[in-house]
Amino acid sequence: MYITKTLTAPLKIATPPSSDVVVAILDNDTEIGLALHLHVSRMGWRPQRFVSAADFLDCAQARSFGCIVVDASIADLTVSDLTRLICSYAVLCPIIVLTARSSPATSVTTSRFRVTFVPKPDDPAIIAEEVNASIRAINEANRLEAYFLTLTPRERQVMKFVAEGLLNKQVAFKLNISEITVKAHRGQVMRKMNARTLPDLVNMAARLGPASGSATNTLCAL
Repeated sequence: MYITKTLTAPLKIATPPSSDVVVAILDNDTEIGLALHLHVSRMGWRPQRFVSAADFLDCAQARSFGCIVVDASIADLTVSDLTRLICSYAVLCPIIVLTARSSPATSVTTSRFRVTFVPKPDDPAIIAEEVNASIRAINEANRLEAYFLTLTPRERQVMKFVAEGLLNKQVAFKLNISEITVKAHRGQVMRKMNARTLPDLVNMAARLGPASGSATNTLCAL
């Protein structure tokens, strides 16, 4: 899904994160690159700058970055290189592609990856804010997925049906189990997912996307 947005948010100095996340900055614009380096550092992340596509693609540590910012106008970055970079690393960390200033801002976000195309702004603080938001969004998605993986197949079924708005007795009928058993599974789901309310759980299921229904499909085939 493509979402058009205008990036005009001012820089927010966030509380430094506890993790030591490395942000790769692939940009040969010295002024923008150095300013972005400073802003990213202020937000608590650890920037690492590359001035050519070749340097980045040859980097042995590239697969451990927490976020990648890449200027699409770098001289040695071909369309093929950019495509390869996105395909190889988008499932590992969020990617922010700086495009021409006249281009629209769009983002592609799923429970598995986040790629954002941002017109290169005059203020590097705007890019730093997008870096901060992207890393935190992916961290939150990873946290939810980790919670979800602790659920049993039956609990995943119950979560799916509850998130779809079914009552306990309707879930019991679909799964051919007692309503008391459904309530027990539902309680376990709420506890394991760290959901305080039913709306919280529904929101989590929506953010997990198709993954929250995968176990149901498997069990129904048995």
